[in-house]
Amino acid sequence: MKKSLSLILSAAMAFSMYSSVALGAGKSSADFSDLANLDAAAKVKFDAMISAGIFDGVGEGNFGLKDKMNRAQFAKAAALVFGLPVDSSLTTSSFGDVRADDPANGYALPYIEALKKANLTDGYGANTYNPAGEVTKEQLAAFLIRGLNKDAEGKAAQGANDATVSGWAQGYASLAKQLKLMDNGSDGTFGGTAAADRELLVTSSYAAKQQYVPGSGSASKPVQPSGGNVISTGDLPTYNLNANVKAQAKGVLQEKTANGWRFGAVVKLSNTSGSTTRVPDHELRVKASDGSVYTLKASTDNVKSIEPQSTVELTFMTEIDKTSDFNLTNLLWVDVDDEVYPKKETVLADAPIENFTWHGTDAVIQDSALLGSWGTGFTVPGETSPLKYTATNLTKQFSGQSPTYIVQVKVENPSNYAATVPNFTLSGKAKDRSYVGNRVEQSAVVLNPGEQKYINFAVTTEPDTQLTAFYVLSTSNFLKQGATAPVQFYTGRIGFTVPASGQNQANLPAYTLGSPIAIDTLSKAVNPQMQVALQDIEWFENDGRDYKTAVAKIKFTNNSGNVIPVPQLGAEIVSDSGVSYDGVQSTSSVNDVLPGMGSVQMFAFTVPQSEKTNQFTLRLLEQQGKQTQPAGQSSQSQAQAAQGQAAQGQAAQGQAGQSAAAQAQPSAAQTSLYKTPIAQVYVTINTTSSVDNVFSFYPYEMRMDSFNVSNYAAKNGVTNSYGYTYKLEMGIDIKSTDAVLADPSNPKLLFQLEGPDGKRLGSKTFALTGDNRLMSGNQSIMFDSTSDTLEAPVSIKVYELVTTPYGDARHLLTTLKD
Repeated sequence: MKKSLSLILSAAMAFSMYSSVALGAGKSSADFSDLANLDAAAKVKFDAMISAGIFDGVGEGNFGLKDKMNRAQFAKAAALVFGLPVDSSLTTSSFGDVRADDPANGYALPYIEALKKANLTDGYGANTYNPAGEVTKEQLAAFLIRGLNKDAEGKAAQGANDATVSGWAQGYASLAKQLKLMDNGSDGTFGGTAAADRELLVTSSYAAKQQYVPGSGSASKPVQPSGGNVISTGDLPTYNLNANVKAQAKGVLQEKTANGWRFGAVVKLSNTSGSTTRVPDHELRVKASDGSVYTLKASTDNVKSIEPQSTVELTFMTEIDKTSDFNLTNLLWVDVDDEVYPKKETVLADAPIENFTWHGTDAVIQDSALLGSWGTGFTVPGETSPLKYTATNLTKQFSGQSPTYIVQVKVENPSNYAATVPNFTLSGKAKDRSYVGNRVEQSAVVLNPGEQKYINFAVTTEPDTQLTAFYVLSTSNFLKQGATAPVQFYTGRIGFTVPASGQNQANLPAYTLGSPIAIDTLSKAVNPQMQVALQDIEWFENDGRDYKTAVAKIKFTNNSGNVIPVPQLGAEIVSDSGVSYDGVQSTSSVNDVLPGMGSVQMFAFTVPQSEKTNQFTLRLLEQQGKQTQPAGQSSQSQAQAAQGQAAQGQAAQGQAGQSAAAQAQPSAAQTSLYKTPIAQVYVTINTTSSVDNVFSFYPYEMRMDSFNVSNYAAKNGVTNSYGYTYKLEMGIDIKSTDAVLADPSNPKLLFQLEGPDGKRLGSKTFALTGDNRLMSGNQSIMFDSTSDTLEAPVSIKVYELVTTPYGDARHLLTTLKD
């Protein structure tokens, strides 16, 4: 269901109390026999909504309590409430499925057109409104939340992980229950995908009406995919091959090879009849700008027939030994009659393709209408699919010595039916070459109606390559006669530029330690019942090293009634100049989070001493899957050239030629996990965490009430030399500051004895949990000095100590001076 309509529908209900229109004026629940048994509280709600004219009966004396309200009824209510001009003389709709002669919903035609004219709806799908369509419970929840101008809260709300609620609606359902608009059913579930009946529509609308604050918001334009405008090539031109079969050119390739040119074509054939029909016997040819005409060979796995009311794709390819430059201008479907002499040729269709042909690695999109800016929505050319796409994030990682760009793309399904992401990829365009990427998700990605998901593309380039754009490529396969492996080729039409410097970094407000971090609602890496917060991030020193370590302590709080595993996330900090430092999660024995409690996980970021800033963007990362990496570099031209060599080799040498194609495919020699951001906050890394005699090191706090340092000398009877021992006596109070599970080995306390010149004389390390932990009360610590002289004055430095993959890192809490 289009989300643009949802605001209107919710407003139609939530704003109804302020409408001057009274469709049901003078009526009440007493006028309907099926409302006779309502309790007193329910009767008040129904009387208010009926007398306001928002709801009426479905028949004489019958309210239709358990009936479903459709979109046509909603349209009428919305138009009347908003006082839109309604042209009751209209008999023709701009939507193909809305007709004045429809006995059930024809009455709503002028109201539907009034909504569209006011830009309050753009329908349900392509040229459709779906007037008889039902409204599900989760859609109703979203309607009401948006009508109350709480859309942002609904998106950010923690869902209940209810299997009966679609992923996109989890937050809306949770907030609707919290606001007492709706409740779970008798089975304990929300029942989000079930149709809402008129009883629920009335009671939930009434509840929303009571909470609505006039002037708190206004109606919105229909929701568009992220980025506003959508890059699209529009519908493909259609050509009739015969009475029942229509043809479309989906993509045409013309690219240079070592010996000449390769041509490839993908065409779609549609059977408009009610029975299975054969693919028409024809030749597919391309015409060049110099007048030459070339016949393409059909892939041996092309289908031979088309099911009724169905569409198939056919692929064609050929190569020629011609080195001169020219362009392809026309794609010809030609019927050849060999039964007569001379043979008779009839052109069935002639498609101009000069501005349509893709030139492989040399392709450059010049048309600004086809090359959008970063964040502009797009559709995949040539695909009959309702899905819309938006590039949302770009990260750079390294596969060995070569950079890999991870492009995160959000997919939206605005239709009323499930849709599968078609087979396409992205290529990275540099000044003089292109690099074909791979989709990280290897299995099919299916989106239910109204659902959103992310897909990711990995584009590996050569070092120092500067990408300027990403092109959207359709992937096709051509199987040559006698070959067992197909040749893969790509065609494209549209693309989008890389983000401008800083555009990929959000302008974030300063983060307050301990406050919840908003996790991307489309991510599955963190359970909706798990709250995430950064409790502390501080600089730690690495003794004798030329780098420093930032240690972040992240708390995961389990708000559910069940044990939930600790989320497996990555992390990085990014400076304002764009330099990123990867975080390494410290090994922890805490693997699960108990109900109502929290777990602390540490991430260590190694940073050069030359980095002077304390402000960074902290990003939490989700692992997107394991993707095989090429052992070497493979650009689009290299891959397709190798495939062409394989195709030629197969013709001359049987299967031996396949090795060239195999070399162009990714090798399993190296694998890596790609990561994409699911949350980010702007943080300041602290340098101190003490106030007077109270020292904080999450999740602990130590108060030192008193201390004294003394020394002892002991003479060795054999050597007549003296040994010196130092004693620290202190009164301390150590406590945990939060109900969390922390790893016993991290953090610890390090007490380091130093002489007047800063030389280390001795040290002791203490755990904070377990039998041998440092406990509250009066404690004594003995230091055996390594010096053969009595040092005075001495000092004792107290450090928080954490273990990282690069060794121990320490953070100074205080210095105790003799």
